[in-house]
Amino acid sequence: MRLRDVDCWVFDLDNTLYPASCRLFDQVDRRIGEYVQQLLKLDPVAARALQKQYFRDHRTTLNGLMIHHRIRPEDFLDFVHAIDLSPVAEDRRLDAALDRLPGRKVIYTNGSVRHAENVMGKLGVARHFEDVFDIAAAGYVPKPEISAYRAMLVRHGIDPTRAAMLDDMPRNLAPAAELGMTTIWVKTDVDWAQPEAETGFIHHTAENLADWLHEISGDDSKP
Repeated sequence: MRLRDVDCWVFDLDNTLYPASCRLFDQVDRRIGEYVQQLLKLDPVAARALQKQYFRDHRTTLNGLMIHHRIRPEDFLDFVHAIDLSPVAEDRRLDAALDRLPGRKVIYTNGSVRHAENVMGKLGVARHFEDVFDIAAAGYVPKPEISAYRAMLVRHGIDPTRAAMLDDMPRNLAPAAELGMTTIWVKTDVDWAQPEAETGFIHHTAENLADWLHEISGDDSKP
C-alpha cells in the first residue's frame, strides 16, 4: 500500500513520539524495579532479576506480577509512571508534521492513558490524536500479542489494510504487518529495540519521526 492511501495512523508512545535520548523509559524501568522490590521485600539485585524474568516470560513485568502475585494493575501503572518528564520538550516540528499528515491518528501503548496524556501534553501534540488505546483497554494483554491489536482495530473501526503503525520496537510491528498494516520502524539506538532477526515485516524506517513525517507529506524542509 502507498503511504498516501493510509487513512489511519497508529502511533506507539514511548521512544516513538519523543526521542529515546530523553531516557524516560530508563526512569520507568527503575520504577518497575522499585515496585517489585517493595512489593516482594527483595533486595535490588533479586528484584531486578525477577523484573526481567517476568518481562521475558510474560511480555511485560506487569503481566508476570498479575499472574503470580495478583496485583492491582492500576496501582502498578500509577507507581511506575510517576517520573520526571522534564527531559521531554515541546516539539513544534512534530506538531506541524502531524498537522500536515492526513487521516485519523491514534496512540497505542503498553502504558497508561494518564502517562500518554502527560507526555503528549509536554510535546504539545495531544490535539492530533482522537484516542489512546492503552494496556487497560487491551485487557492488560500487551503488545506484541496479536489479540490486542485486533481489539484495538475493532474498538476504533480501523481497516488494517488502510492503516499504518509506527513503533520503536521491531517485534511490535510483526503482528501489525500480519494483520495487513503498513509498518514504520522509528529507529533508536537502544540495544533492546533493535531487530532480532528477519525484518521483512518492516516496510519503512524513520531515523527521525518529525523529519520522516514532513518528508512523506511533501515538506522535507528543516528549520
